[in-house]
Amino acid sequence: MKKVITFFIVLFVGVLSVQAENTLTLCEYSDEYKAWLKLSDEEKADTVMPSVCKSKKINMDLLGSNDYSMDYFNLADSGKVSGVRDQGISDDCWAFASLASIESNLLMNNIDIGYLSPTHLELMTQNSLYTPSFMTFNRDFNSGGNMQIAAAYVLNYWGPVKESDMPFQTTLDLINSTRTINESDVVNKEAMVDVDDLLYITNSQGICSNNTINLIKEYIVNYGALATSVYFNNSYVNGKYYYYNGENLPNHAVVLVGWDDNVEVTSFNNRATRKGAWIAKNSYGTSVGDEGYFYISYDDVNICTNAVGFYNANLDMADEAYYYDDLGVNLTIQSNSDVNYVANYFVKKSQESEKLDKVTFATAMSGMDYTVYYADNINGTLENWQEIASGTTNYPGYISVEPNKDIFVSNNYGIIIKFETDTDTPDLLLVAVESLLDDSYYATYKITDNASRFSLDGSKWQTMATELEDNEVVEAQFAIRAYTSYEEPSVAQEPTENNPSLEDKPNTDVPVINDSGSITIENPNGSLSDIVGDTVPTDTPTEVVENPQTGVISGISIIIVLTIIGVVIYYKKKNKIFKI
Repeated sequence: MKKVITFFIVLFVGVLSVQAENTLTLCEYSDEYKAWLKLSDEEKADTVMPSVCKSKKINMDLLGSNDYSMDYFNLADSGKVSGVRDQGISDDCWAFASLASIESNLLMNNIDIGYLSPTHLELMTQNSLYTPSFMTFNRDFNSGGNMQIAAAYVLNYWGPVKESDMPFQTTLDLINSTRTINESDVVNKEAMVDVDDLLYITNSQGICSNNTINLIKEYIVNYGALATSVYFNNSYVNGKYYYYNGENLPNHAVVLVGWDDNVEVTSFNNRATRKGAWIAKNSYGTSVGDEGYFYISYDDVNICTNAVGFYNANLDMADEAYYYDDLGVNLTIQSNSDVNYVANYFVKKSQESEKLDKVTFATAMSGMDYTVYYADNINGTLENWQEIASGTTNYPGYISVEPNKDIFVSNNYGIIIKFETDTDTPDLLLVAVESLLDDSYYATYKITDNASRFSLDGSKWQTMATELEDNEVVEAQFAIRAYTSYEEPSVAQEPTENNPSLEDKPNTDVPVINDSGSITIENPNGSLSDIVGDTVPTDTPTEVVENPQTGVISGISIIIVLTIIGVVIYYKKKNKIFKI
């Protein structure tokens, strides 16, 4: 496996007053990260660094009501999984697995469009065959990938497209240098599948817990195949049963299509501790395993550390997709507040009337109550907040919500999400940041200045930026997306609720990290926008904005601090590179 090491800053959010002590705290280290720290420098260089933080628990009541208590189940028995494919000499297992999850979910919804194109996914997320004129990942062609790359590809409406639109033979020809390809032949393809929700499973214990096994079973029964990862080595040759209990991180992706609780421990070369196995579909053709399928022990150490489910897929594509996290999320922010507001400002793309179809946002944990608001952005202010959706997060990943009323976008606008918890542990939020290393997947990603805002009380807002000791500014982008379709209102739209607007106010409180490592607030005789830069979305505020919805907290200055606490590989252990 090619070493692909990406460093990025781990950020934290805190509430400070001028006199208050720093309330920023470090997350609890994951077991994998503590084990990684014990490796030698040479071993670390050959090993992808796992998540620093422990994963949050997933609510087991998230998926559906279909029974999953049977001791045997296989989607292939009912035709709810696409056929076995062969990745050949390519390193595109991750693309085959991700698209197989989508294909299966479509079949669960009685939508059969045949195979989706792993070649298009591969070519849209690499930049070595041509110089891309669009934002894409900084990765070489056929250099491996992961399901989070596929997630960004789908959420961006870059794809997927049908296999017939870009056959996999194209990839093999490019590897063998028997053909070339033009950028326009790739980027001009139109996406045909919309995916509303994505489930991320990152089991910090490694081996699947009984709860995680039940969660995966529940997902498969309700939504179809689940993409996941294993470690393969030369000892696995055409095997029907597989179990790995070593320390190597995963390097291959497959899809789970069912299970058999009655597979005996004696079926595996390494003696497992419990009966039962997953039924997995491989991408090595039908001559491998049992006609392309094989059994993976429940005790495998990697199967539950990096699983992604693409579900609620359909063919109802929106006309416009609004987002700033082009490459998806790659960072976790920890907030010590139980109430957090995040907002993205969007610039309307078309001259036509657009109806808001859905809002999609990333979540790092379950048990967070959320309220979604739509706000007009007129003359640089957010006005007339309207509550359009609410609920509770049940899992890490991406969640889509439909507005509970008709919203027609006629101007620039904002989407605001309020997260609330009542737990004693810090809350986690997912964001996108620019990489500090030229060789990382995120080296090409650039922040849109002042497009995202954060507040702890809904009244005082600030950009997600801070000035470091070397005068370098670091800014984060929130993973909030809006999808719209061209549609005129049939009747005059109802007047919006009369919520106060978020007005521009000058900002002079800028957090600075001093030599001792503590946080102070200084006035640099300028606004935060002077530090961040001049590039802002059209008609969006560039300063701290105040709105006394819940009252101004007297004597307290609420700031956002982006603090370097270490270096990690992508977001969580799930972001490894799969190639085989």
